Formats: sequence, C-alpha cells, structure tokens
Amino acid sequence: MDFLITAGAWKKKGFEALKSAEDTAVREMKAEGVLSAPYRKADGSGVFGIIHAKDLAEAKAQVARLPFVAHGFLEFEFAEILPL
Repeated sequence: MDFLITAGAWKKKGFEALKSAEDTAVREMKAEGVLSAPYRKADGSGVFGIIHAKDLAEAKAQVARLPFVAHGFLEFEFAEILPL
C-alpha cells in the first residue's frame, strides 16, 4: 500500500538540533524503499512524501522512526493513494 503523508508547520521550536539525525533517517528510509518523493514546501509551511507499507499501522510505525516525529516536532496525516 502507498500513503501520502503530509505535515504542517513545526509544532514547537528547537528542531534544529535534530536536523542531522532527521536527514540521516530520511536517507535510510529512501534507501530501504520505505519513503519516496520527500518534499518540503517552498514557503516552509510543511512537508510531504509517499510511504510504502503493508498497511496503515506499518506506515505510522515507519514515520515514527523520524526524529522530528519521535520528538513531537511534526505530526503527519496519512491518506492511502493508488496509481492512476
């Protein structure tokens, strides 16, 4: 299954200290084939991407690996998507 994940603006300040760890986690998830098309909105108001997982529970578990999520800086919404 594929899920479009979207998150709005930062939920709290101080995320800068975790940026390196977040970048590493994103690279790992892309290499594993779990995450594709990660993007940040040009105006800084949020991020989005596509998570590949067997179900919604696994998708949420994968996103929870991201330090920004684990430490409460971002909260994602999930929408199952299908190819055209």
